[in-house]
Amino acid sequence: MPSDRIPSARTSRHTPPARWARRAALATATTLIAAPLVGGSAAAWAADDAPTKFYTSDDEVNNYLSTVAPLNDKAAIQGYPVLGRDTKKITLDDVKNKGYTPDQAVADAQNMLQGFGHTDGAENYGTEPRNDSTDDKDPGWLGNWDAKSICGQSSDVLAQKELKLACGFVGKLDEKYPVMNTTDRMPGGSRTTYVTQASIGQEDKEVSGWKAGAKLTFTVSPENKGGSAEGSFEYNQSTETTKKWTTMSEQRREFAVPSGMAGAAFQAHANAGWYIGYIVQKIDNTGGKAEKTVAIPARVLIQAPSDDVPLTWVGRGTP
Repeated sequence: MPSDRIPSARTSRHTPPARWARRAALATATTLIAAPLVGGSAAAWAADDAPTKFYTSDDEVNNYLSTVAPLNDKAAIQGYPVLGRDTKKITLDDVKNKGYTPDQAVADAQNMLQGFGHTDGAENYGTEPRNDSTDDKDPGWLGNWDAKSICGQSSDVLAQKELKLACGFVGKLDEKYPVMNTTDRMPGGSRTTYVTQASIGQEDKEVSGWKAGAKLTFTVSPENKGGSAEGSFEYNQSTETTKKWTTMSEQRREFAVPSGMAGAAFQAHANAGWYIGYIVQKIDNTGGKAEKTVAIPARVLIQAPSDDVPLTWVGRGTP
């Protein structure tokens, strides 16, 4: 059943990347209603009977989103985080400056992930932190394989090299509900209707240690006017996630900026958080006689654990 929340309307529609922001500015100004794609016809919806709340600060927005898509202070992903990683270089100092050390990350991995316990009889070489997110090769124990490649190997391949490996990500909350798109400001008295569709691929797929969340793809366009904008973003589900984001049907909705307002913009926030921490690899080498845990700095976008709607649209008015 479709749902819409006041004071801000939620949508499962995916937001465009920044390079589409201008083209999608008016297109994304609509608020949309989430509904599973089950073969029914698209639903039409009128503007809210009650006026939409327009927030004037990030704190107000985060306080609201925390009530509908709460985030945990820490999160973990079992397996390599294939999707949703920050493309910017993350350094060891970046993570430490957030108060999260490699040793704490290993302790968290032992509590939150599988395969990170001590191997009986193995000499423990401890934790080996890397300098930054690009420093992901091990010339000694792993034959210079990068982390993504080694975490994707089958147990048979690893056994031939006398290796056992556990991979995962652990991190602490760094940024709540990041803005995925911001529209141009619309003047008071504006009223417009738009159509959106969204689909999800690679849903909760795990292959040979790779933990893939999903990729959301959307289209949004003015009703009967063409000129659609397209975009997508990727995310990782955490080990605590109890709901999956689902494909949504085509939706159309009228949205209005009240007369008398100086103007308002609309923001699409991911119902997710950026977590900063480490990709951890526990390596049993030389036939199980030695072990160590590698900690590679990383930042990963992770879905709110109890939320099945990927985006929330909010109005942003002037203070």
